[in-house]
Amino acid sequence: MTLPLLESIAENANYADLPEVWRIPELDRFSAGKTLYGYQIDALQKAARALFRYYGQDHDWQAAETPADSENRKQSFAGLYSRTGQVQLSDFAIPRYESAANEKNQKENPMFRIFSEFIAPQGDAIPYHHLINRMCFWMATGSGKTLVMVKLMEYLHALRQRREIPPHDILLLAPTSHLLRQIRRTVDEFNRAGGLRIDLAPLREAGRQPYQSQLGDSVTVYYHRSDNISDVQKEALTDYRTYENGGKWYVLLDEAHKGGKDDSKRQAYYALMAREGFLFNFSATFTEDVDIVTTVKKYNLQEFVANGHGKGIYLNESEYAAFQNRREEISPAERQKIVLKSLITLAHVVRCVATIRDKTGIKKLYHPPMMLTLVNSVNTDVTDGRNDLWAFFQTLQDIATGKISARVFDESKRALVREWERAPLLFGENGGGLGEIHTAAISAMSVEDLREAVFLNRGKSALQYICSNDDKELAFQLKNADAPFALIRIGNTAKWRNTFLAGYEQNSALCDESFFAGLEESPITILMGSRTFFESWDSNRPNVINFINIGGSDAKKFVVQSVGRGVRIEPFSGERRRLSRLDLKKEQARAFGEHFAEYLKLARAPETLFLFATNRKAVSAVLNGLQAEKGAALEILDAFELTKRPTVGGARMPLLVPHYKEARGDATQAPFAMSSSTKERFGKWLARTSDSVFAVRDGMNAQQIKDLRGILQPKKTEERPEKEYAALPFLQSRLLAHISRSGKAFDRVRKLDESADNADIVHFREIRARLEFVEELREKARNVIKGKASDEEISALAQKLAKGEIVREEFDRWAGGADEETFRQLRIKRLAQHYYRPIILGEETTDYMQHIIKVRSEVDFLNVLDEWIAKSDTGWRAWMFSKIDESVDKIHIPYYDHSVNEYRRFLPDFVFWMWRDNEYRIVFVDPKTPVYTASQHKIDGYERLFGDVRNPHKFEHGKQKRVSVRLFMFNDPSGVPEKYKHYWTDDPARIFAG
Repeated sequence: MTLPLLESIAENANYADLPEVWRIPELDRFSAGKTLYGYQIDALQKAARALFRYYGQDHDWQAAETPADSENRKQSFAGLYSRTGQVQLSDFAIPRYESAANEKNQKENPMFRIFSEFIAPQGDAIPYHHLINRMCFWMATGSGKTLVMVKLMEYLHALRQRREIPPHDILLLAPTSHLLRQIRRTVDEFNRAGGLRIDLAPLREAGRQPYQSQLGDSVTVYYHRSDNISDVQKEALTDYRTYENGGKWYVLLDEAHKGGKDDSKRQAYYALMAREGFLFNFSATFTEDVDIVTTVKKYNLQEFVANGHGKGIYLNESEYAAFQNRREEISPAERQKIVLKSLITLAHVVRCVATIRDKTGIKKLYHPPMMLTLVNSVNTDVTDGRNDLWAFFQTLQDIATGKISARVFDESKRALVREWERAPLLFGENGGGLGEIHTAAISAMSVEDLREAVFLNRGKSALQYICSNDDKELAFQLKNADAPFALIRIGNTAKWRNTFLAGYEQNSALCDESFFAGLEESPITILMGSRTFFESWDSNRPNVINFINIGGSDAKKFVVQSVGRGVRIEPFSGERRRLSRLDLKKEQARAFGEHFAEYLKLARAPETLFLFATNRKAVSAVLNGLQAEKGAALEILDAFELTKRPTVGGARMPLLVPHYKEARGDATQAPFAMSSSTKERFGKWLARTSDSVFAVRDGMNAQQIKDLRGILQPKKTEERPEKEYAALPFLQSRLLAHISRSGKAFDRVRKLDESADNADIVHFREIRARLEFVEELREKARNVIKGKASDEEISALAQKLAKGEIVREEFDRWAGGADEETFRQLRIKRLAQHYYRPIILGEETTDYMQHIIKVRSEVDFLNVLDEWIAKSDTGWRAWMFSKIDESVDKIHIPYYDHSVNEYRRFLPDFVFWMWRDNEYRIVFVDPKTPVYTASQHKIDGYERLFGDVRNPHKFEHGKQKRVSVRLFMFNDPSGVPEKYKHYWTDDPARIFAG
């Protein structure tokens, strides 16, 4: 199973640890009335981490870099994938030849020819590391990925302004004009909030306004239709070479899944345009391995629904099988039953919404429910029985005019109830079935109830059709109704009307420029059409979707996209989560009152998307495929408990951690590292640049100019030969960022925060396992938590079993348990005095779990510690310890990393708490392979705050009068510089000594 590896790579870093210049401006803000959801924020944070790994961490981008520097950056970034052990990038290389049975029949791969024009091959292939500068956002339709896209534009502009990434232009590509208009509307909403203004300009204007001349409060983003990018220049096509610009683009590609094998050339053109920049792909449907592997945020349809942001999904057991046969072989009664099931379902949802609105008095609660009928054929000859739309429409007419028997109606209801009683919902939180409240309502529904809910009038009547000014639309209404209930939207209605509606009455009194454009507030309950009409359509309304003769080779993309259009949910305006997941406002809670549980049951109808299909197997295969993706995804294990704290003299041991405060001034600001030659060149740069130039050109204020001119004073810089800055403007931006930063100073010792919202140690709540393993892992974890019973306990239980005082199940339950369990290459065990239990130890190649202990040095340390504790006395009356996960936990030591001139957080791998009398110690232990330069910076940061480990500062906290903080690097101390050697040990006794 292919996994989103870039997401895992990004999760290995903590967003809070990024340098300040790499932070996203106003991360959660989008517009005056809109803030980002947590998963959208997470997508942006992961994108920032990945970009930092590419441009800022291992190979810091500078304006004067060479092509070799760019090559090294790509090789390094590609290495992150290789080191996961999950993928070989050679599998994605572009070969010279397509596969053939023998060499004589080899045919040159057209993709190789396209890429080799710009990228030098190695042998008979182009290595994929040349194209590794990409990331994919796999986000469900309706999840608001356009907001993420617009915020990413803002972020890229900020990074360019800060000179952290190359000053390339930004290009937005989308496959339709409608999509581009939709994105423009989102950009306009963003712009109205003030701050940065994003100006969208057509691609043909690229180059007229160089990036460097753009004002700081605005950015130009170029746009073009992605399906018009080609290798020829014609009226409707754009030759990519015209705007290729040396590959120096940041390309944002919407609907990146578009195009199959025939369209793969365009994917090559996009990649080439971004080969020296970065490619950002957005889609709800990724199927290619290279897209999945380079996904930085996976929030697809399954996760979107499972987390409450979308409707639950129910696939009906029966099929529209009758529509697959010739019409003359199908009885009207069978066709009626098939269509009736979906109409009864729609009517029930309509009535549930009406009931909730009436009882709560909230008129805008939920959406007006609607049915989509998506068909494969719309204009073929009716005589061959294959016009799917006409077959469905005829059945609607039969029901509207009363040409159905009570027997057929009742049989349809009974069949539907039987299916609903046992139907599980996909992805959602609901179990099997929809509940008695719904099946009872279905059983009691009359034909008149159905017509009132769906056809907008209880009485039977003939149908009228209504033309609109848009030749793609036809609306229908009952003659005795006041408004249309159905709308057909297809490529051209003229042929369909002339062929099929002879003898039907036209209502010329009613006409609309476009019924579809006003659909959100329309009384229309049924929307019919081919597979194209739903493109880029945003709506909460669909509750029923009929797939008629949909299920060919492209079924996956079409089904996922159309289901994605139907799962949106919005109980209250702006509240896009299911009712049970909402934190209700006071007035909302008051409206529901004591009947909230009853309303939740009713709400399952509007919060469900009901699917009916001709080819149920095809649709089921797609949805089951998404379920399988969940197996590849990782689910929270949720199988841990806190260890009981030891007590001393009846007092429960407190767990203390250091707390820091912001501090400014020379006392907390570390010297900026640069070479002597850089310092000399920058001094001359300052001398020949006037204050007015800094003010006008760079937008600096008087204080910034003063601080910049004073940066070269003694003690404000530190000479390091390796810190050579070739580009002085880049150095200037780094110095300004350095000057503006606050340092960290020790504030106090405080108790460990264990609250739900702000806990210091949270990684054990985030331990995830692949779905297929979760239940077995939970069972083994529970067994270890229980622990192994002693011989005396087992003997006593055996006597009770023999006397009949307990049954065998009770004996097994109480006598069971273990101190350690194994699962594949995992060890699940109890460890003395660890903060939570059990702990899970794995291997570095363990890909099916996250946030467990699997770094070799950490596992080795715990094994040594466990063995030492079993035979040694620590010398402390009470003690505990815990793993610290640097990607999610908060306990840290701030330090200044001179190798990159950034303040960072050092999160040692373990923290120990020790208590005796009035002495208390917090001991950090970091069992890492000695990387001496990095370790020195961390130790320097520790000493600045807490003193030398041999004579640390003493602090007070309540009854603990002597609290000290200590640090040990656990490894073989040989080779460590003498100044730092006393911090290194490979003996656990040192941790507890003194």
